[in-house]
Amino acid sequence: MTSMDSGTLSVGLDARKLTDYGIGTYISSLLRGFASKPEVDLTVLARAGHEDRVAGLAPDAKILSISVREYSVAEHYRVPAAFWRENVDIIHVPHYVVPFALRRPVVATIHDVIQLYYPPQRRTHLALTYLRFVMGSTLSRARRVITGSLSSRGDLVKVFGADRTKVDVVPNGVDPDLERRPPVEELEEIKKRMDLRPPLILVVANDKPHKNLDTVLRAYHLSVRTHGLPGQLVFAGGVKPDGRLARKAAGLGIGDRIRFVGRVSSADLARLYHLSAVLLHIALYEGFGLPILEGMRVGLPVITSNVGAMQELGEGVARLVNPLDVQEVARALERVLIDDPLRRRMIESGKVRAGKMSWEKTVDGTMAVYRKALAAPVSPEMVVGSGRGRSW
Repeated sequence: MTSMDSGTLSVGLDARKLTDYGIGTYISSLLRGFASKPEVDLTVLARAGHEDRVAGLAPDAKILSISVREYSVAEHYRVPAAFWRENVDIIHVPHYVVPFALRRPVVATIHDVIQLYYPPQRRTHLALTYLRFVMGSTLSRARRVITGSLSSRGDLVKVFGADRTKVDVVPNGVDPDLERRPPVEELEEIKKRMDLRPPLILVVANDKPHKNLDTVLRAYHLSVRTHGLPGQLVFAGGVKPDGRLARKAAGLGIGDRIRFVGRVSSADLARLYHLSAVLLHIALYEGFGLPILEGMRVGLPVITSNVGAMQELGEGVARLVNPLDVQEVARALERVLIDDPLRRRMIESGKVRAGKMSWEKTVDGTMAVYRKALAAPVSPEMVVGSGRGRSW
């Protein structure tokens, strides 16, 4: 008998990655959403020191604290131990590492397979083997698996032979408050603080191979050199202001036209969106592409890649380009910045698209997956801790 019999859904959520860049936004939004659902009885596993953050998002949740290194052997028994005495119906692990000793029904979110397609630098062969094994094991053992796009579901089927009927596509949402334009004095303050001179071409990304930032820089340089493109190129995220891209920009003679503002607060990111003329997101691979959706919600024309989840999200509303074609990206930049009728059409259609995608829908879709998981028959591979099931 579960708490569902009384109309309540008792959920355990692993929120240890609450402060991670992309997945942290996802977890924060789930916490806020579940907190607004009276039928959800929420228990949250938090990293030690993050209890107040969790309480601020979900005041009525029961919080369990844990201090254990991620991607370690220890988390496979420490996380289950933390949940051992909790009478939850289901545990949601919002990433690909589902500890082997968990004994409750599990739903996992696997956002993408980026680390397999584009392994981080200095990632050892052993680490990649572990990643592949654990991700494949999670696909076998979880009752249901959530991912954010049809493209990501296709990758899980292609790379791991995952059961397509067991993988649910629940798209991410976007914060509607982004649409609210900040006061003029706040926009002027950040322009002065960051030395910004619009029109701004905004890139929200970390400096990772799949983000394709070298092509961004080359396309911007080509537009400046051949057509005198005005304004600045702004990188927000994990890009070092004194790193390799900065050195490359200086070598191209456009160092004074680039701003590397680093990781910024959510408030500053919203201000940057509202100050910008276009969002440029030409990654080689994404599991979803949240900045694309955020840019649309704010009212920015978006230029993005004509592949995978980015094409899926931007089809019919964004300017889709070949992310490997520097000239095509440069032409798209020039066109979007000078063609006012095109800009207006992109802005209007982007707002419509973003308006249909909310975190509330993500939360409702996630809860529907929980109920589906609890209603599903249990196969031997789903008995977490049995060690059975295909690893890849």
